[in-house]
Amino acid sequence: MTNLKGKVALITGSGRGLGKAIAERYAQLGADIVVNYAGSEKAAMDTVKRIEEIGARAVAIKADVSKQREIDRLFDMALEYYGRLDIVVANAGIELVGRSATAFDEDDFDRLFAVNTKGAILTMQRAARDISDGGRIIYVGSSTTAFPMPGHALYGSSKMAPRFFVEVLAKEIGVRGVTVNSILPTATEGAGVSTNGAREEVKNFISSSNPMGRMGSLDDTANAAEYLAGELASYISGQHLLISGGAPA
Repeated sequence: MTNLKGKVALITGSGRGLGKAIAERYAQLGADIVVNYAGSEKAAMDTVKRIEEIGARAVAIKADVSKQREIDRLFDMALEYYGRLDIVVANAGIELVGRSATAFDEDDFDRLFAVNTKGAILTMQRAARDISDGGRIIYVGSSTTAFPMPGHALYGSSKMAPRFFVEVLAKEIGVRGVTVNSILPTATEGAGVSTNGAREEVKNFISSSNPMGRMGSLDDTANAAEYLAGELASYISGQHLLISGGAPA
């Protein structure tokens, strides 16, 4: 099992879904956690409570990652609280699926790119400045950036630029022993549009087209986040790990 004792991990958008699952996993491995949220304080505090029950320390910090000043405040407060950052997961994001390439409007564009593109890139940029040598920066992207699908034009596009940023950043800060990678989950029960559970017909459709006969789980993505945060992945950087059960997307 990966040992993260003595490490501090900041995960954006960790009040629910994939971010919550990753935060709890890192706590189980011994890390202290910065829980970031932009919406529900109750959900964030539920995550903090769960982490404390596990036996790790946690602090919840509200910040909208689409705004530079709030990203700066998030990192400043995290560093003031713990004194260091060893792992940063740029997970915060919003979805818009089922909308064709000719159907979205300017408001949709601005909303998705503000969080998914600007927010992720600025989070990784600030992480690169503050993270300890030998640290880990992980971007939670989307399988749609590897296999474009109808209905995902805007969403996939908003997740693509940070994927490119991962590759460049890995080259620029690798000399410090910092790795930069992305995780590309496919449709995951308990995350995104399926945070409160996938509709049965959607679940059946996705499962029937997947070689493993099921949707992705929160644990599937948390497993990948665990691996990339640990010593076994210390020479893996600038890579994109597809979490899809063998499905093309």
